[in-house]
Amino acid sequence: MPWCHCFALMTTLRLLAFGVRIVSLPRFEEGKYIKAIEDYSVSVCFVAPPVMLWFSKAPILEKHNLRTIREIYSGSAPLSIEIVQSIQKRIPNLQVVYNGYGLTETTTGVLHADSRKSKSNSIGCLWRGIWGKVVHQETGAVLPPNTPGELCFKGGQVMLGYMGNEEETRNAIDADGWLHTGDIGYHDDDKEFFIVGRAKELIKYKGFQVPPAELEALLLGHPKVKDAAVIGLPDEVAGELPMALVVKKSNISVREEELIYFIDGQVSYPKKLRGGLKFVDEIPKNANGKIMRQELKKKYGKIKGFSSKL
Repeated sequence: MPWCHCFALMTTLRLLAFGVRIVSLPRFEEGKYIKAIEDYSVSVCFVAPPVMLWFSKAPILEKHNLRTIREIYSGSAPLSIEIVQSIQKRIPNLQVVYNGYGLTETTTGVLHADSRKSKSNSIGCLWRGIWGKVVHQETGAVLPPNTPGELCFKGGQVMLGYMGNEEETRNAIDADGWLHTGDIGYHDDDKEFFIVGRAKELIKYKGFQVPPAELEALLLGHPKVKDAAVIGLPDEVAGELPMALVVKKSNISVREEELIYFIDGQVSYPKKLRGGLKFVDEIPKNANGKIMRQELKKKYGKIKGFSSKL
């Protein structure tokens, strides 16, 4: 987890206060990372989403002993149940995977999920002392359970504002003190929250909103896929067409149509990969593990990948 991230900063301070030994690497290199786990008998790992994906798929892990790991913490991006289950199979003594949701603006996490208790694909429940709600993006009306809208949070750990930028502060925090995150999600009747995606990242297909994260999670569940990202391909008629960019696992043969049909059978009509699918060498991500979609759009946003008749 990068030190510049609020999750890493606050976690490190807490662990130092408890007198816990911390093993930190300047960057992720799989050989050095595995060696550190084995040499120091690491029992708890704090990782960014790309490392969670690596834990679930990297062939090198099959040659090493990671039996000391009991807990893994992640955050910054949705974590599919398929990835969690794959990790649990590969690390025999792993007891629990925690995932969280938070922002720099909230100091640290506001939602937390426990793989032993939380529902499939849930980002969990509110931390104590935090209030949460889901509102309509245009009217601001509070939405009922199971209805996607903008996630808003309020509590003592929410920032006072952006230093020297009153306009951005007013845009982010309303008069009642609610922080508007710009993230789309919902909560169910049991008050568990689910992330749909960023409002700015939603693909608009003929008036329907298509969350890239949902399609990416499905692609990552395919045994031949190493990594994936979904972007909107501009279209004069539809507005945007969902297009998948996929990194194949090494030394494995897979065709574009195989993956397209794999997605076809699991999604509703607007979510089909009408923009096609293209194999790429890597998915660019920032230090926090989030997909750099603008970079992908600049490079592939005008190139239609292989597509079937959908």
